[in-house]
Amino acid sequence: MRTHGLVVLTAIVGLVTLGVVACSDDGDLGGAPPPSTTSGGTSGTSGGNDPDGGPGTDDPANRPQETVEGEITASRTLTADKTWLLKGLVSVKPGATLTIEKGTVIKGDNASKAILLIEAGAKIEAVGTPDEPIVFTSQAAEGQKAPGDWGGVIILGNAPINVKDANGNPIQQSIEGILAAGVGTNSKYGGDKPDESSGRIQYVRIEYSGVVIGDNNEVNGLTFGGVGRGTVVDHIQIRQTLDDCFEFFGGTVDAKYLACQHNEDDGFDFDLGYTGRLQFLVLQQDPTHEGDDNGFESDNDAQGTGALPLTAPTVYNATICGKNVSLAKEQYGLLLRKNTRGTYRNLVVSGFQAALDIRDGIGAPGELTIANSVFFNSKGAGSYVVTDHIAFVEDGTTAGQPDRDDDNGLDEVAWFKAQAGNAWTDPGVTGCFDASAPVFGPTTSLTDGAATPPNDGFFDATASYKGAFKDANDTWATTGKWVVWADN
Repeated sequence: MRTHGLVVLTAIVGLVTLGVVACSDDGDLGGAPPPSTTSGGTSGTSGGNDPDGGPGTDDPANRPQETVEGEITASRTLTADKTWLLKGLVSVKPGATLTIEKGTVIKGDNASKAILLIEAGAKIEAVGTPDEPIVFTSQAAEGQKAPGDWGGVIILGNAPINVKDANGNPIQQSIEGILAAGVGTNSKYGGDKPDESSGRIQYVRIEYSGVVIGDNNEVNGLTFGGVGRGTVVDHIQIRQTLDDCFEFFGGTVDAKYLACQHNEDDGFDFDLGYTGRLQFLVLQQDPTHEGDDNGFESDNDAQGTGALPLTAPTVYNATICGKNVSLAKEQYGLLLRKNTRGTYRNLVVSGFQAALDIRDGIGAPGELTIANSVFFNSKGAGSYVVTDHIAFVEDGTTAGQPDRDDDNGLDEVAWFKAQAGNAWTDPGVTGCFDASAPVFGPTTSLTDGAATPPNDGFFDATASYKGAFKDANDTWATTGKWVVWADN
């Protein structure tokens, strides 16, 4: 997200008031999932050729269209025999479940800035399959769709966040993109239920989202606010969004197999005490977008306080591919700031101006670690030097420049090199920059120095290799209609 603060937009379709929180990079330069491709992958086609992801020969363009708007107060099903047009703020109220059938296409209306909101206490059951995904897309004609055509999907819950009152009780927050106003929409999230379930979202593609609410204020592709670990999230692609692909505001939700393509802000953004587990993440940035777009961006809170729980995700097996060019604004593989923490293992980071920028310190030993990872192909920024593809030399004092000391003298290069299994040599993943037919895995599996993920019931403990892909034959992110890489 881009800047902290609330911006209110009144009278969306004459019914609701919307708002958004965003943050600046300040750089001037539950149930059983359906059968899936394993992390080892199988060979197959690269991304679906049907942009709407319709099953078989059933062209979604030929399906009748029905409008969905306002509040959903009782459980409802969106069926695959129709296309569905979201208008304005569509909110699923507590106690209701929105079920979306596999192969269903949902289009977001531009004029009314359509957003789907699953409120805390409500559920979504959106379970697609590799070749019958659920697709959220723009209502514009093919060839005319663009980032920011509509809002996005927001899921809220009652899991812990780190905003509390003087007595330590959680203070619920209003999610970015929505304000509790107008028709009484409940945009609040956060509580004391870490195991809560908000339902299931699997084999879903969300594209052309990020509607502009105000200057530098957009909705993310998929936003989680205080969502609990009982929620099942896997095989989600966010593509062509005007803001972050995935943002996690607090909560404990876990997720696997997340793909982000050509976002116009950050790939994976963590805030307000997020402590979930993530595995198998892939990002491909847009080399034509001039912006301070990062792979991972993580803050504890806007003020960088020590509020608990500290933002501290546990991330294994990620392939983070930057723009592969040096642009005027800074882009980092990982921008970790404002008192954030976390455990990062088995990362491949390539094609950013610098792989890493830590701001505001690392806390106590072991609270923030990046190990068993490889950084390579950092582009630098003009005369500003990146050491061993890791980080800029920070010996300057000018605000907004990549060489300024913003971490109280921390030597990020020495810090990274001191952690087990780290490397700064070529991982052999040049195919990750191919916009139409990417190959995200290396020719040879990167097992040297890799970590074995925990055998805890969530992580795939067999993924003892660096990156989200075992090798070039591991095609979980390029097989099936649930993923699309080529621009339409």
